[in-house]
Amino acid sequence: MDKEITDIEGVLKVITALFGKLPVSIQYEGKDIPVKIIALKNKALIINTPLIFPNKDRNLSVVHNGSKFIAQFLLAGGDGHGIEILTPRKISIVAATRETTRVEVAPASGSNASLKAINIINVIDVSKAIGFDDKKVDAVLLAYRTKLLKAYPQSSIYFAGRMDNRLRLMHHYEKSIFIMDRKDKSSANPQYFPFDEYLRIFESSKIDDKYISEICIPIRYKGYVHLGYVQVLSENSLTMEAYQQVEIFANAVARDVISTGVFQESREVCQVMDLSSGGISFLHSPSRSFSRSMTMNGTILFDIVFNQESKGTFRGIIKNIRNQETNFRVGCQFYNLNQKDIDALDAFLSIGKPTEEAAPPEQVSEQNASEEGEETDTSEDQVSEETNNAEDNAGETDSSDDPFAGEPLPE
Repeated sequence: MDKEITDIEGVLKVITALFGKLPVSIQYEGKDIPVKIIALKNKALIINTPLIFPNKDRNLSVVHNGSKFIAQFLLAGGDGHGIEILTPRKISIVAATRETTRVEVAPASGSNASLKAINIINVIDVSKAIGFDDKKVDAVLLAYRTKLLKAYPQSSIYFAGRMDNRLRLMHHYEKSIFIMDRKDKSSANPQYFPFDEYLRIFESSKIDDKYISEICIPIRYKGYVHLGYVQVLSENSLTMEAYQQVEIFANAVARDVISTGVFQESREVCQVMDLSSGGISFLHSPSRSFSRSMTMNGTILFDIVFNQESKGTFRGIIKNIRNQETNFRVGCQFYNLNQKDIDALDAFLSIGKPTEEAAPPEQVSEQNASEEGEETDTSEDQVSEETNNAEDNAGETDSSDDPFAGEPLPE
């Protein structure tokens, strides 16, 4: 049964519990589009979206335990370049429904042309892997630090299992730092880390005031998990050419660190059963890697090779695990995918054969919930319990992708 929360404290409780830990969508031209959540600050939600809206109303939603939480916000400010500050008004809770068609990709009997999910790893295991001393990783970092210092004397490579404030903020904003002249705001480019936010970082750092220019680019595991960053400082204005060189350098560091084998990706080859723009379901054997990586509400990364020309790495939150005699069927909901991987997925789905032709949205059932990661049973009692215990329930999700975790953003 539908329910509405109008008490602002209750609204903030649900936003804190769910919107920082689950995939969030924003309604745009009748469609739910994934949106990046940056932080909850001063009772307002800060988001990053390239979409342009005709008014100040914003509707954001998450799906949790068979319920869809639709939060209504009002635009209160922003930088005019994608960063928006939204104040909450109310939340409506309705039964979750399927709004996208799915493509069955399991092969016909005797066929070998099935789609596979490979190289699965839990994001927690990624963070753990770089938290331990590893001679191969240390050797890679030493070699790159030596090369970097020759090109840029005031440079460093930060690489650790725990984010510092600079890396955490780059992770939240999903933007690298490129400050051409810290003392000239007109030189700032909105494509990169917000200028005013950078000044707050600089004031709290131990960087000498003589340095007016900085390039800082995250080192990412397969484009998703932040492992560290490459930082270059200069007393003179750094150029776009320098930025591109450092970007290539950071990507090379990530590539060579991954190639050391420090990240224990599963060798399991999992048959994909169905796929949609919202999620995936695949079969996994009851192996040791399954018990290590597959946890309810855990976040995993995995690769899908669509064809010889196209592949992608995807991030998903595990929403269903079902025992099917010899295997487990795992259902994941995609979570803040990179645009490159979204394009590869869309290209594959556009040539697939939907199993349902333009059918109206249906209430998610026990049978078909897996690929969207949505669960069932949305009775009035359950919705009430969901609201009252939202924070406890949401706490089961992986905190490494939680924008509200850690120290607060600088005031």
